[in-house]
Amino acid sequence: MKKHEENICLHKDDFLVVQTKEIEFNKPIVFVTFPSPGIVGPIIARQMIESLGLKEIGFFKSDTLSPVTIFMNNVLKHPYLLYANDEGTLLLITLDYPVPHEAYLVVAEGISDFIEEHIDAQQIVCLDGIPVKLRPEKPVVITAAERSVAEELKKYSVDLYDHGVVLGLSGAFMSEALLRDIIGVTLMTPATQDFPDPEAAVNLINVINDYYKYSIDTEPLLKEAAKIKEQLAMVAEKQKSMPQQAPPLPRKKREGYV
Repeated sequence: MKKHEENICLHKDDFLVVQTKEIEFNKPIVFVTFPSPGIVGPIIARQMIESLGLKEIGFFKSDTLSPVTIFMNNVLKHPYLLYANDEGTLLLITLDYPVPHEAYLVVAEGISDFIEEHIDAQQIVCLDGIPVKLRPEKPVVITAAERSVAEELKKYSVDLYDHGVVLGLSGAFMSEALLRDIIGVTLMTPATQDFPDPEAAVNLINVINDYYKYSIDTEPLLKEAAKIKEQLAMVAEKQKSMPQQAPPLPRKKREGYV
């Protein structure tokens, strides 16, 4: 069994965070991504890792999470990973496998404990999608945040809800943030629920780049979005060209029957 230094393992009840690489954090922004409509979170995570040169620094596990591993480029990986930049100003937490509903609070509390006790983060930002059948042409990004951050985000084409509910993992993380000395932010965008939506991911990345001053490349995602649109158009065209089945003729009333 691989050994990890005791001082970089945090074990509370049934939740374990293992930091496999030492890094000196400098009041980082913490981003959290997970499966969501349009696979928005994982798409953004992939672009952040590639564009910002993030390195894998650890993982977490819990008895409440599904006992799974995943394949990436034919290599087995933990489904719940931690990444960071060399400067220690950004921590990315990725959940690449769905979290059971009953584990939402366990994960949010365990990660929040780790952040509070070991990292001294500025903000924790959840990136989420709002399921829609057809995404609006005008990108609409909604944020749930503390007042100061919400007012700042208004400058970056972000629409704010005066009243509403934040559900799922985002809601669990925001609930924990309210109990701690850390600013909680949820950024969401409408995304198609039936297939990957790179264009919706770009909407969120643009806000992240503008507000947090990052340079996450969106060009590959726009190309992916164009390819998906092209494929969907081909499918629609094929459906149009298929012979339409005639509706069944009404049954005639037979003598002696109503």
